Parts: sequence; C-alpha cells; structure tokens
Amino acid sequence: MVLIGGPDSGKTNFIGRLWSALDARKGALVAVGQPDDIRFVLDTADHLFQGHFAPRTQLQDGRRDFEVTVAPPAENAEADIVIPDVHGELWRKAVVSSEIPAEWMNELESADGALLFVRVGSDLNVRPLDWVVSRALLQKAGNLEDQAKLPTQVMLCEMVRFLELSLKKRPDGTNPRLSLVVSAWDAVDAGKFAQGPVAYIKREYPMLAGKLADTQKLDVKVFGLSIVGGDLTTDEAFRAEYLEAGMDGHGWVAMQEARGEWQKNPDLTLPVAWVVGF
Repeated sequence: MVLIGGPDSGKTNFIGRLWSALDARKGALVAVGQPDDIRFVLDTADHLFQGHFAPRTQLQDGRRDFEVTVAPPAENAEADIVIPDVHGELWRKAVVSSEIPAEWMNELESADGALLFVRVGSDLNVRPLDWVVSRALLQKAGNLEDQAKLPTQVMLCEMVRFLELSLKKRPDGTNPRLSLVVSAWDAVDAGKFAQGPVAYIKREYPMLAGKLADTQKLDVKVFGLSIVGGDLTTDEAFRAEYLEAGMDGHGWVAMQEARGEWQKNPDLTLPVAWVVGF
C-alpha cells in the first residue's frame, strides 16, 4: 500500500492517528504485534495528544516508512502494510517533471492499493486560473511561467495516472484499490457534509472527478476524514474539550451508508481496511 498526496494534505497526521486506532484494537483492523520502528509515528501522535496537529514533514526529514501487520479482529487473516511517508512536495515535483525516482516506482509496482489525500481548505491548494482575466496581471507581475503554479486538481489527476500505470492486480485478480481521503472534513458545513465528499470532489476538482469516473484500472472509494473531530488550531473551545477528554473517542471517517446518507464512523482504520480488502 502507498500513501500519496500533495503538500499539506493530511498524510502525516493520519499515519500518527492510524497507529493509535490500530493499537486500540476497536476497529475493522487491529495491529498484530509492534512495528520494528515507529518513532516518527509516535512523535506525530505525541503532537496530537498535546492538542496540536503535527507540523508538515520537511524535505530534509527524509523518508520514514510505517510498517505494521494488521488483521481483522478475531479472524484468521493477516496482511503486512507498508506506508511510505513521502513528502508531498516531492510528489509535486515528480508530477511537474513527469519523472518518478526508481525507488518510488518500485514501491508503486509492489503495491496493490493506495490512499490519496486532499485536504479541505488547505492554503496550498491551487485553483486553476481564469486565463482571460489573469494572463495580463501575471505578465505584469513577472515571469508568467513562474507565477502560474500547477493546479491541485492537475497534480491529483497525474497522481492517479501514476497509480493506474504502476499498481499491480490484487491476489484475486481484481483491480488495485484506491481510497480517496478528503481530510479536514469537519471543516465543511452541515449541508456540504450531507452531500458528501464525492459531491465536494465533483464541485472543487471536476477534472479529478472525471478521471476517477472514467478509470478502468482502479476500484475507487471516497471517504471524508477528521483526524480528531475538530480544529485544534483555531477553535479554542473544541481544543479545551479535546485536551480535557483526551484523544480517544475523537476523530471519525465519513462513509456513505446503503441508503445514500453520509454518516460519521469512529473507526479511523476504515480507509485502510477497504484497500486491504478485509
């Protein structure tokens, strides 16, 4: 399994929170034994325990993988998952250059599933420009090519293309699975929550929505995600309540039920469980 997304998409905080959920042994997946090295995961979880989101991974931090054996509770089945924590800026550069380092390509080709992250309201999300209005302004501001940043939805579409070309079939011969995780889903209002993250993707990233609808090489499921159930940065009342109660019981995944409604589920392992196939 690989975990990808652009800068500030929520990957690192999810890895830290995922370990806490696996170790709690209350969800669709539980940890089987202790991973060999989870120092960076524990560092991330420590930020969350103290009421802060973990800072963005820095380029100089290097690659830090999360490897753990997981299983459904009370079932005789296990799976080893390896989640490479690759900095979002490095993924962005790979998209811009259309070249993936051999090390990453090996990881993609050995995996049969992935999680792709995009975060609601990130300052680093780049919207497509209206070129009729913007071109003259950009020319006045300086180098047109430097000013026009790659739109987030173009980067996401290219990431999906990388996955289509690289991920292998599952052991049963079916397509590799992709969980599209819309993080910071607690930031949307009640109306948008009811419409669900699929509608959000269609509205905010129509190119990505079209790409996912047309793919014949991936099985895709969309989840909303709230790491702790609220905003630790700006909502002081929520942060105080969170620190008083502790991290356990906070956070949820938004899933679409059989009748079409989107509901909060406290099991943060669900996006991984679906990719693994348990």
